[in-house]
Amino acid sequence: MTVEIIESPIQFHLYGVGGVVKGERYGEVGLRLMNEMWGAVKGAGIPTTGINHWVYLPDDRMFVGVELRSPPPPPAPDLLEPLEFELPRYLKHVHVGPYQELQQKWKDLKALLAARGEVIGSPSLEVYGHHCDDPAKSETTILIGLRAKSA
Repeated sequence: MTVEIIESPIQFHLYGVGGVVKGERYGEVGLRLMNEMWGAVKGAGIPTTGINHWVYLPDDRMFVGVELRSPPPPPAPDLLEPLEFELPRYLKHVHVGPYQELQQKWKDLKALLAARGEVIGSPSLEVYGHHCDDPAKSETTILIGLRAKSA
């Protein structure tokens, strides 16, 4: 499994929909939020990158959003909320394969980080590319926020 620990910050400026996840039902909640977000985006005719971002936040919260190609028309659609954040330090892994394998992949990545003495920070996210008809070729970039190294 190829992973990178990246020490330079990456910033995100997303618009989307947030919610609470109960019982670790991230896939179910994420799909619902994604459908709400795309309904609002398409309904308002907002140009986007088309790339889904599933952001995992503290306290079992989740946000599904997309980057806009230009600022939202005033006023932004009521259903969309902005989320801006930076990952100063993070793990990056590109998962190639069916989305159903992501739950196990996260477990494997968390175990790898623990074995390396890394402490997971927040947020973490999955970045989905455009749809692929062959699930075995689907790519999902996993970014796991890490705490700064102690000096």
